Amino acid sequence: MPAPGIDPARVGEVHDHELRRLVEGRPRTLALLERARAHMPNGVPMAWMATDNDVPVYVERGEGAGFTDVDGHRYLDVNVADMSMFCGYGHPEIVEAVARRAREGTQFLLATREAVEVAEELAGRYPVPFWQFTLSASQANVEAIRVARAATGREVVLLFDGHYHGHFDEGLIDLQDGQLVPAQRGLAKATPGKIRIAQFNDVEGLRRALAPRDVAIVLTEPALTNNLHLLMPQPGWHEALRALTRATGTVLAIDETHTHVVGHGGATRRFDLEPDIVTIGKSIAGGVPLGAYGMIEPLASEIDARRAPFAATGGTLFGNPLSMAAARAALTRVLTPAAYEHTGALGARLADGIETAIRDAGLPWTAQRFGPRSGHWYGPEPKTGQEALELRDRLLTWTQRLWMANRGVWEALPGAGPTLAVPASAADVERYLDAYTSFLRAVAS
Repeated sequence: MPAPGIDPARVGEVHDHELRRLVEGRPRTLALLERARAHMPNGVPMAWMATDNDVPVYVERGEGAGFTDVDGHRYLDVNVADMSMFCGYGHPEIVEAVARRAREGTQFLLATREAVEVAEELAGRYPVPFWQFTLSASQANVEAIRVARAATGREVVLLFDGHYHGHFDEGLIDLQDGQLVPAQRGLAKATPGKIRIAQFNDVEGLRRALAPRDVAIVLTEPALTNNLHLLMPQPGWHEALRALTRATGTVLAIDETHTHVVGHGGATRRFDLEPDIVTIGKSIAGGVPLGAYGMIEPLASEIDARRAPFAATGGTLFGNPLSMAAARAALTRVLTPAAYEHTGALGARLADGIETAIRDAGLPWTAQRFGPRSGHWYGPEPKTGQEALELRDRLLTWTQRLWMANRGVWEALPGAGPTLAVPASAADVERYLDAYTSFLRAVAS
């Protein structure tokens, strides 16, 4: 539905004008796109790169808090590659670590010292002592589900409305008009039968969902950030979630893939949570492919190699030396307490500026704030995923992305919010706010 305070016809005009401007300024991009379509569907390595943008962008190089496309346009990247580049582009500590490891060997299918050190670092940040590695957070969530099913003997996975935890079958079931439906084609027809979806912040609804005692695992972000802009936990929510999962013998998994940017122990530490499993990925290796999950001891026993058969986990390139070297550098040299303090201060400054711009434009919107991440709601702050999904305006969101790109800002994906990376500065915040403020002036009725 159209966002309040906005004239949809005016938004359409702005969208079309900005799209023409974007296309006219990127002849090399268009030439590459035409060439690429001969051998890649949509002209890109994966469909997301087409569906997430009016026109795919081909990148030449990245540096610091942004990147440059093949037509020479430089962008401040507040999407931070969907949170995978929170460390920034070309950080010297990560570059040096990866280059050294590449010279010494990138794969052995055997453990290296770096794996031990990364596991120790993660165990120091999160209250789960035993860690395993994959190549993505999606794969980490898949293995967490398998471990939970092995431990409980149950099948059902409980998610919250508005969730996104990766591109695997169980994670691609949505709630539409009270029915569980696949978000995309190609999923097994039986998949919805393994899923239950409740509302975040709805304690009684959660109680009903867990009552049959057939749920193996509740998988949730500590604050929903990966599909809904931002949905913060209400007072008492996490305490109730932990109490109900324990009472029903259900594994509780906290997905920190997006939320770990808020502090040294992520939102788990910020909210003082006690999960059974923590999953994580993306920027913990500076953008080098890596996912990880940590477990309490009883769950770790499910993958004890002396136990036959153990829970279905593993992959040939999991825990490879290149990923481990990058993660060690990112976690110990880049994602430090000082870095989180710096980005948190920038995020607060950004949220303040967004709030001011909304107020000055006379819009009944709400600014968001969560560590280095900000953004807005097209209305009052929602409490549940259902409420959040009702506050969407696709055309307005896409138009903002075009407007910002034409002014040197690569905006966050729809369903996300702008995030300031470790190398970002106060000048970058002002750059974003200048473009954002001018956008609101252009579309406000």
